[in-house]
Amino acid sequence: MIRIYTFTYDGDAQEAVACVRCARTALPEAVVTVVDDSAAPVPPEARRALVAYGARYRRSSFPRCGNLRGPECVRGIIATLAKGAEDGDTVVKIDSDTALLSGGWVRDMQHNGLALHAAGYRVPRNPSERSAYGNCYALSGRAARMAAEALRCAAIPPLAPEDLTICRAVMDVCGRERVRLDEPWTPRNRAGRWSWWNWDSRTANPEDYARSYDVVSVGNPRPPHVPKNARREVMLALCDARLNP
Repeated sequence: MIRIYTFTYDGDAQEAVACVRCARTALPEAVVTVVDDSAAPVPPEARRALVAYGARYRRSSFPRCGNLRGPECVRGIIATLAKGAEDGDTVVKIDSDTALLSGGWVRDMQHNGLALHAAGYRVPRNPSERSAYGNCYALSGRAARMAAEALRCAAIPPLAPEDLTICRAVMDVCGRERVRLDEPWTPRNRAGRWSWWNWDSRTANPEDYARSYDVVSVGNPRPPHVPKNARREVMLALCDARLNP
């Protein structure tokens, strides 16, 4: 079973709806769950839209410290990902401002024997070390449970980011040989299948992105003249382009 989780709140309600639509299009067989923030829940119309697209809706009560940070948040998220996950399951965590456009890499997780698959980068202060981008990552069910157990009593810094903390825990308990971190698209790596929407480009178009990438984030900084609702519009356009190549 493929399980997809996105953690959202009122401020990203419309992006969450678009995220669910993209995920359901890329992986129609997956169980998609939206975990809302009880301290700042999405409005009723967004909740109805999420359910209409086939998502399960629940609320969490752990503090999120702004952008998914801190010990309680880290433990709350990994416990959510691990709950009910079987060894053969694949568990995906995706940010609500990120569009999953292809599910092939997720479906291949079990076949490839991976514990973690995400995009990654070289750590500047230690070029031999790599770290994961957290906008979208997939774990095996067993890796999720092992990481949850490891983090349950671990010393976690007060503002530790959820994504880096969980991904490092998986690397530690499962071994780096079972971790795949794909380099995202850059001018030096044009084969990269992970990218960010180029808000500064006048020629960026959804059709090109949908053909070229498996995962696209719209959460990167925008020019001042671009409104926030443009993020949702881009995500929906990416999904439409994937449906109608």
